[in-house]
Amino acid sequence: MARVEPPLVDLLCLRAASVTDVATRVQLFRGILTLTERDDLRATLDRLTERAGLRDTRAQVALLTAEIALCWEPDLQRAVHGDRLDVAVALDPDDERLVPDYGRGRVLTLGERKSLARRPDRRLIDRVLRDPHPDVIELLLMNPRLTEPDVVRLCARRPNAPAILLRVFRSPRWAVRPKVRTALALNPSTPPAIAEAVVPMLAPGDLHALAQDDHAAVAVRRRCIEVLARFAPLHDDPDRAVH
Repeated sequence: MARVEPPLVDLLCLRAASVTDVATRVQLFRGILTLTERDDLRATLDRLTERAGLRDTRAQVALLTAEIALCWEPDLQRAVHGDRLDVAVALDPDDERLVPDYGRGRVLTLGERKSLARRPDRRLIDRVLRDPHPDVIELLLMNPRLTEPDVVRLCARRPNAPAILLRVFRSPRWAVRPKVRTALALNPSTPPAIAEAVVPMLAPGDLHALAQDDHAAVAVRRRCIEVLARFAPLHDDPDRAVH
């Protein structure tokens, strides 16, 4: 008997292929997902994950876009992913001891740090990158002087705050970068639901490394093994970038 495909899967794959601007695509998906029944949405994401693991590029783009869209709908995201969004990390964004030295001779207020995050001043970026507050980092992610290596370094930091890693992932500008996604997947502070969504887009070498990482969530390691089992190892192909 032929498998019945969730009706939303093909629609999202079609939209993923036809809408090239990432931010526009995320907004479109938000409108679709908020009107979808929770069970249907879970089934759709499961099927997209399976197809993405088979290196279906349209499914990969649709899955990535759907998960970014869910980050902007936290109630829906929680309803769909539940405790797979939870990570126990003892980092307090309001702990002044974690605030970097901004060279002012005192701990800056949150408002002052937000203001600095907006400045296109390359000299400040290294300091702002160490700020523990997700609101500061979110503003920094929109800074035109921020580079991909900066964001990869931010995502690779351990320990890290799940809220900061979520802000990176929900940024259309950065979530489409393969190196950023890989850093997110490999960081144990990334909520499992996000890491699992990224796994089908990882290169084989990163899948093997994550599958054997004792610090990764069990569900994430299991997803890596599932993806590896579905396809023969492939050489990285720059033309297959998911964006």
